[in-house]
Amino acid sequence: MKSIPHSMLKIKKIYDIIIPAGKILQDIDKNHQFNDNLLENRTVKPQNKEVFAIIGILMWMFMIKYLLDFLGVFGEILFFLLIPLSALSHLVGEVDEFQKNSPAPEEKFPRARVIEIFLLQIIYIGFAFFSLRGFIGHTILADTVAMDIGWPIGSPFQIELAFYHLGLGIMGILCIWKRDSIWIGLIYSKSIFLLGAAGVHFWDIFANQNHSHGNTGTILYLHDLALPIISIILLHIYLKFQGEWKKNE
Repeated sequence: MKSIPHSMLKIKKIYDIIIPAGKILQDIDKNHQFNDNLLENRTVKPQNKEVFAIIGILMWMFMIKYLLDFLGVFGEILFFLLIPLSALSHLVGEVDEFQKNSPAPEEKFPRARVIEIFLLQIIYIGFAFFSLRGFIGHTILADTVAMDIGWPIGSPFQIELAFYHLGLGIMGILCIWKRDSIWIGLIYSKSIFLLGAAGVHFWDIFANQNHSHGNTGTILYLHDLALPIISIILLHIYLKFQGEWKKNE
């Protein structure tokens, strides 16, 4: 197995300073040995410093999202790219340690672990972050969000939707320390909601000619469509590879 180029490790260090999501999740996984396929207990108790770090990064990402929104569509696309970029940062760091500590140089990095790392970032950024952002959007900024979508303001249904987002956001954070079947439930429930929301937005586009930014913008195609489809596909690949991972030991 070829070693990680030194230049890539340097790029990773710079990226981790700006967006530390990959680094902190890599550290949590290493601390709780989630990178060990022989680990029987896939649920651990989070340490206080880990919780503070996760919350701190979420707050930092709220600021990053706010700044990128000034760039319009380009900024929205760039923010979504943080999901695979953070996953790559995590993966590069873990593969580098794997190569240094592996007793057999020809030993390959587990495919299931690669998919798990990408799913972890989807759950953290794609689900937890956006769900908590949705909670704020449908409470504090309810009228602004409604006008951006092109829907009537003042509806109490927004408050109900906000608490749904809050629950999903908290579950997404908890999934950092829980790696059992709860991932299946979270990914499917969130994905069904997003795909259903996409259907409603498309219906509104064609039935009511609603071409407001919040109804037809990048969020519709990247968040409501691409994210759930990719999540479900990766989940099934992960479950297949995970069985092979454990079987090979």
